[in-house]
Amino acid sequence: LKMVSDTGSGMPVRRFLLMHITSHTGHHRASRAIEGAITQVDPQAAVTSIDASRYTSRFVRWAISQTYSSLIRHQPDIWEYLYDNPAIHRRVQFFRGLLHRYQAAKLERLLETVRPDAIACTQAYPCGMVADFKKRHRLAVPLIGVLTDYAPHLYWFHDTVDVYIAPSEQVKQRFVEHGIPASRVRVLGIPIDLSFLDAVDREAAARRFGLDPSGPIILIMGGGGGFGNLRDIVQHLDLLPYPCQLVVVAGRNRQLLAWLQSQRFRHRLVPLGYTEDIPALMSLATLLVSKPGGLTTSEALAKHLPLVIVNPIPGQEAYNARFLLSQGGAVQAGSPGTVRQTVRDLLDNPRQLQTMRERSAALSRPRAALDVARLLAALADRSREVPAAPDASSAATQHEASVIH
Repeated sequence: LKMVSDTGSGMPVRRFLLMHITSHTGHHRASRAIEGAITQVDPQAAVTSIDASRYTSRFVRWAISQTYSSLIRHQPDIWEYLYDNPAIHRRVQFFRGLLHRYQAAKLERLLETVRPDAIACTQAYPCGMVADFKKRHRLAVPLIGVLTDYAPHLYWFHDTVDVYIAPSEQVKQRFVEHGIPASRVRVLGIPIDLSFLDAVDREAAARRFGLDPSGPIILIMGGGGGFGNLRDIVQHLDLLPYPCQLVVVAGRNRQLLAWLQSQRFRHRLVPLGYTEDIPALMSLATLLVSKPGGLTTSEALAKHLPLVIVNPIPGQEAYNARFLLSQGGAVQAGSPGTVRQTVRDLLDNPRQLQTMRERSAALSRPRAALDVARLLAALADRSREVPAAPDASSAATQHEASVIH
């Protein structure tokens, strides 16, 4: 990290701290989207982006990662029980407090180095860490919690978070039901990369990937890790009885990519690893077959792309699936074995596809990153105007008055 200096003009540089966990995740992509938007809103701003998992011990980081991965892959029913469970939340509060105290010294050094005028967290763990630090150390820096899924779990709720960014009115209502004032929740959407706002030359993009833009193109994704039984899904879709084209994004799943490259398929199949070409691919696609991750979902909505949901992870992705299904922006295949019929039914029904595109357009908030960046800039300016408060309660009151109203 480097110290931030003021501009030569004498005007102080706005300083922002963005926090996520783990690279190549939706939380990280949302943080990158906000960072890119800040540079457009304020090219002089100094932005520091941090993986908050670095602020705990290697053992704790390893244990959490291994436990989560194992449960998701092998015992998803246990993860579903643990996720957003009030009894579990109460039991871990004490240990979470101990962990935050352990991290406090590192966090304090970070804050002294960056000297942020506003902080945004795209994952609940760093948001809670900063929220507890604010309460314990009377920190008056504005803190924004940015949701990247269509439901907030219990670990998001803190009285020292100044503003929450919600993806929908339904999510805002859940915050209100948990005692968060409506004035502290802004419905701006899930931040996605600004490249999704750019127009795509479909003919040129199709040539680049060797595709025919006049025929059905099915985009198949499993997140950055290539999760979700993609091999089975591809094998079933390859049995579709009429010509179509399959584009499979294997992400960082090298085994899947190697298998795709080694097989022969009935239909035209384009295998891809981790790629930054998702905006172009979504512009080309007739429909998307994917797990309903929050960022993938928001990107598809921005491109008005109908979604076939497969294999939602219990917890956050299950909430995302329920939201999309209730709003008519997606359909769900019960299993990889039924995805072929689900896709065939959609391809046979252009009117339903068009209705789903229209619903996706209505749900879309593609400028969320810019809106969050503008809010951060406003909070940064106003926080500089607030005098230091003698105690935590008056600091919170003064700060809320300045940034919320």
